[in-house]
Formats: sequence, structure tokens, C-alpha cells
Amino acid sequence: MKPQILALWAAAGMVQPLLRGQPAAPRPQFEVASLKPNNGCETTFRGGNLNPSPGRLEMMCTTLHGMIQSAYGTFADGASVNTQPLRVEGLPGWADSEHYSLQAKGEVPVRAEMLAGPMLRALLEDRFQLKAHRATREMPVYALTVAKGGMKTQPMAEGGCTPLDLSHPPAPPPPGQPPPRYCGAMMVRNNPNRTMAIEVWGVNLTQFAQRLSGRVDRPVIDQTGAAGTYTFHLEYAPDSLPSAPPGRGGDAADPGRAPSPDSALPTIFAALQEQLGLKLVPEKGPVEYLVIDRVERPTAN
Repeated sequence: MKPQILALWAAAGMVQPLLRGQPAAPRPQFEVASLKPNNGCETTFRGGNLNPSPGRLEMMCTTLHGMIQSAYGTFADGASVNTQPLRVEGLPGWADSEHYSLQAKGEVPVRAEMLAGPMLRALLEDRFQLKAHRATREMPVYALTVAKGGMKTQPMAEGGCTPLDLSHPPAPPPPGQPPPRYCGAMMVRNNPNRTMAIEVWGVNLTQFAQRLSGRVDRPVIDQTGAAGTYTFHLEYAPDSLPSAPPGRGGDAADPGRAPSPDSALPTIFAALQEQLGLKLVPEKGPVEYLVIDRVERPTAN
């Protein structure tokens, strides 16, 4: 499999409390937006579904569920990237089966996170009459903790990765040259020795836990208490998840002893301890849901 780079990184939050007596700031909205059915596009090759540029957003083959993941999850705050999958309840079946093409333009150029977050959210509320609320529930999770002996990776030195702006995607590297180490990016590749390798540059432990959530069978919550940003390199056996049934309190058997498809290859749980000095501990914890209260098929442009 060719290397796949997920350009993901975090920036400072942009949440400002309203002062009492001040009117609420206007909702960020697109100046113009075209949303059209595009059924059948899922069977054709696409080089990427989210195509932002300064002041413009294109999602040429997407579902309502996909747009909700972007607007309420990945780019919800308009400033950073959250790779933790958002759990959504109450969606109709057509939210995953009907595809759309979206082309939208802002009145002024803004960051891609604002386009694909708050501005897309306003469009969904207008065109799909979408109303939703957030709820938190206790469910099985993995707590990311520091293993006995301490972490085996050091905080990244200043300048150890290259900042990336999603609104201005970089040109591909010359043939034969590795891509730059973009801050927040994750590279995934299959090694000749049948291990899966992932590298993540310039992220804190909370962001690393988010990326691990997509590779194990539960959400991962950072409980390390470690500060700073790091570069992580991890190699493990693909598809090495716990096979033992849930135990008392919904906890799985010791994940560090989960079997591997090849006994010579480490599971992701064992690799985290051996290579990074981190441990996934099964327990229960708060997980956020987005509950859909109302949604309709979109209005015409």
C-alpha cells in the first residue's frame, strides 16, 4: 500500500465568551452555495472528498453523515482538527446512502477549518433543517496512560515539523523524495515484514489518543497527564485487536496480551508499551454523542 498522509494538526481554540448585554456574533455563513444530488459518484475514483481553498469549499461526493462528521466533529470549533470519530444517533437511512456535491464560497477568504466547520454547519441547518444536541454517555473506552518505566519518546524540539495550511495544500514531493514532516500529519504504511507502521509528527498526547481511536475497538481517552508535543513512530501487527470476550464491568481481557495474527509480531497494545512506553487500559469513560432531533432532505439551491 502506498503511503497515505492525513494532513491533520491542531491550532489554538477560538471560543470567546459573550459579555452580558452584547448581541450574539452573526453566524459565519457562505455567500453562495450549490448543493446538488450526485448519486452514483461513490462508484467512481475520487482523489479526496474535502477540497478547501481560500474562501472556497468543495465536497464533490459526500453524504449528509459525512458532512455532519466534518461540521460537528472534525472541524467543529473552526480552528483545529479533531480526528476522534463523532458518534451520531438518529440519522435516517438516506443520510448514508444519498450522495451530494457541494460547492460553496465565503464572502472573504477564511481558513479551511472554518469553511468545513461552522460555515458548513450553518448550511446544514438551513438546507437540511438540521437540529441536533450533544449528549455524553458512559461507555467502554481505553485510557491512554504512561506504562511502568515511563515514556520512551521525548518532546519534539522546536521546528521539528513543518506547519501545514489546509487552505493551501503543498505540492507533492519530487519523485523518490519523502514528503515533509507536516505538523499533525499521520503517515500509514505496510512494511515488508508484515507490520503496520504509523508516524505522527508534532502532536500532543490528546491528539495522539484521537488518532489511536480509529485503530482499536474503543474510543481512546488521554489520561497520561503529559504536556508538550511529540513525534510518534509505532509498528505493530495489523488487525490485532483483543479477541477475549468482555469481562467484569465491560472490560476486555488484558489488551497487552491480545493475540497477534503472527505470534512473532507485536499487537498494537504490546507495541505501545514496548516502543513508546504507553499503555491502553480498558475502563469506562464519558463519550460524546451528537443526537439528531430533526432533519429533512435538502431544499433546492
